[in-house]
Amino acid sequence: MLASPLNLFWTGAAIAVLLYLSFVSCALWNGLNIVIDRTGDPTLSSDAWTALCMALLWWTIISLGQYTRSANLAEAWKLSKLGVSMSTERLAELERGPTRAAHRRAHFFGLLGAAAGIVFYLLVYRPEGHAVWPKNMTLTNAWFFVMTLGLFTEIFRSLSFVRMDTTVFVRDLDHRVEIDLLDISKLDGFGRIALRGALPWLLTGTIVLLLLLGQRSTELFWPLIAGLVASATIVFAWPMWRVHRLIDNAKKMELARLRREIVETRAAFERPGTEGDRAASRLSALLALEERVEEVREWPLDMPTVFRFALYLALPLGSWLGGAVVERILGLVMG
Repeated sequence: MLASPLNLFWTGAAIAVLLYLSFVSCALWNGLNIVIDRTGDPTLSSDAWTALCMALLWWTIISLGQYTRSANLAEAWKLSKLGVSMSTERLAELERGPTRAAHRRAHFFGLLGAAAGIVFYLLVYRPEGHAVWPKNMTLTNAWFFVMTLGLFTEIFRSLSFVRMDTTVFVRDLDHRVEIDLLDISKLDGFGRIALRGALPWLLTGTIVLLLLLGQRSTELFWPLIAGLVASATIVFAWPMWRVHRLIDNAKKMELARLRREIVETRAAFERPGTEGDRAASRLSALLALEERVEEVREWPLDMPTVFRFALYLALPLGSWLGGAVVERILGLVMG
């Protein structure tokens, strides 16, 4: 059964809306403005914009991350049925989900994330005027503290789980993938798996870029964005490179074999008699096959996957445009 993002999408969206409404409630309780007017130009306040981006981050983590895993598992079953990858034992391992050891490792990563979240809050929100110590915190301060802590914890935990899933996909890849050079499209599923694995990290990085629009202090955001982009790159490139090497090696071996046969057949062709006639037709077939093998692409990427990858790379630009659109809509609504 193909994975569908619909239910997960709306579940994540509902949670994101509830989280943002909780911020609005805290802000109203503390008498803070959600929308401010800067010289006749209505816009979201810095805190309101930051809270909106945080809610979007939770939507990404809850819905898109789980959808990616489900869709990749469905893709792995397809590859298995095509006979190109993955034993049923490995697929069963993926379906069972993380092991206890993986959960323990994720808890450790989560603790690291919580520590990073505390540092991030102290260094980023303190200059913005947010209280640091609990006794001085308003409800809004507490909301930002809890959200920051939770987001960093979950992002670090997700890093651990992504590492586990990627390891399972590429483990013993050399011995599991069957390369059919005459139908390389069978391997395109690996490209889709790699791309889906990178998508949540690219989208998270895009939302973090949106966060910059509402911050005065942005120095710490750039290492965070760099880390997210690096995670996306590794998740995408690792399986892609492994499969590329397999295709490249298979292609070189097949071309070497064909060229040996071409040399032998050409020698037979030069001999007189019926043997030369038979060699002539065989030589034509071998030369045509050599040309076809030479043209085989060496990456498991079809054009739709390449197009989607280019679209994902354009997400950061879209995030800035999206921020401008939100500002414009507020201006129209508020007059």
